[in-house]
Amino acid sequence: MASSAVEKAAKALATAGGVAHVAFFSLFAFRVFTSSPFGKVANIVLAILALVGLTSEFVGYSLVKYGGKTRARKFGYYAIALSTGLAALLLAAASWGAASAWHCSG
Repeated sequence: MASSAVEKAAKALATAGGVAHVAFFSLFAFRVFTSSPFGKVANIVLAILALVGLTSEFVGYSLVKYGGKTRARKFGYYAIALSTGLAALLLAAASWGAASAWHCSG
């Protein structure tokens, strides 16, 4: 069965998003060990969100790839979209955390 352009784009987005979520999880997990008590809680929550995003990418990719012409494929697209939104949130949190760390370091 030939893949449509939307399916190819969704698979590419899911692959890139999966790599991004692994990087975000690594970043926030590292920050858990190097931050203040409030920062630890925030970074644990953000690391969990990164895992949720990674899971959503995996499920979405699987549904798009193996869903065929069923409703499952549509839910796969939604899962990839959810994960992309989480990646945007995590990117904003990561850049905010990096900016505040530079300002506080003196």
